[in-house]
Amino acid sequence: MRYLNDFIEGRENPLEDELKRELNQSDVEFKENCNELRSLILHRYSQFSISTIDAFFQKVIRSFTREAGLSGDYRLEVENEAVLEEVVNNLIDDIGEDKDLKRWMVEFATKNLESDKPWDVRRGLIDFSKEILRDEFKLIEKEFTEKTSDKKFLNALLDQLYAIRNSFVSTIKKKAAEGFQLIVDNGFDVSDFKYMGGAGYKFFKEKIDLGRVKDFKEPGVQVTRDLADAANWPAPKSSRKNELFKLASSHLIPLRDEILSYREKHYKQALSAEVVLENFYAFGLIADISKKLQEYKSENNMMLLADAPQFLQ
Repeated sequence: MRYLNDFIEGRENPLEDELKRELNQSDVEFKENCNELRSLILHRYSQFSISTIDAFFQKVIRSFTREAGLSGDYRLEVENEAVLEEVVNNLIDDIGEDKDLKRWMVEFATKNLESDKPWDVRRGLIDFSKEILRDEFKLIEKEFTEKTSDKKFLNALLDQLYAIRNSFVSTIKKKAAEGFQLIVDNGFDVSDFKYMGGAGYKFFKEKIDLGRVKDFKEPGVQVTRDLADAANWPAPKSSRKNELFKLASSHLIPLRDEILSYREKHYKQALSAEVVLENFYAFGLIADISKKLQEYKSENNMMLLADAPQFLQ
């Protein structure tokens, strides 16, 4: 009220210029609005209320407790971490009864150790579980919960990801083995091939033991451009240049083309599947923690402050 009085009566106040600039109002508009606002506050003082955002959320949500499935004595919990700590404790209590949960937990602990993080799984899980309070997760929470509530979904997804990853690796290995076997069957060795280390020879040899999708790096210009020409396969000093030239033209270059074409079409999907597989424990843990949190909130007739914005929206 003191500020409004200053604005209306023309007393100097540094906030006035800032407000007029922010609201894009002239001196006359600003004074008129201030007069109207002061009048409304004074004549309807019972409706005038200043509160924290938490208290405002409480007030609005209490108006919709029935629609939210809450009873009148529910509580809005602002200490998210304390709740997550309880949820994680409940989760750990169930580890002996759920083999999938045990697997996720072991993989989580292993990743922590590999990353030189503390071995204390409980603390790590509490920090990790904060992911389910993020706005990004809230946007997909309903669909995520529906999908992951069926354990068969997770196992089917796991099988699908392995199939995509393994198909890529086995296909590349098979084609590479076919090319390298042609080289061996025809009696060529690395010294017969051009470029340092024998580019054509190395191209097939390295992929026979391909273990991971990400190990098949983006091929350089030597492979993509130079080895497209059969003349670039034999080493200049090789005594069997003509033979290798013919083999490259008829078989090795077509196989190279097949491998590069297959990589171009399937690498992104296969790499995505591999990355998800490496972090699948996180997917499983998020599902279990989210489920436990929902149970905990229901049992304790509670809503987290982190849920309020999504609920109000």
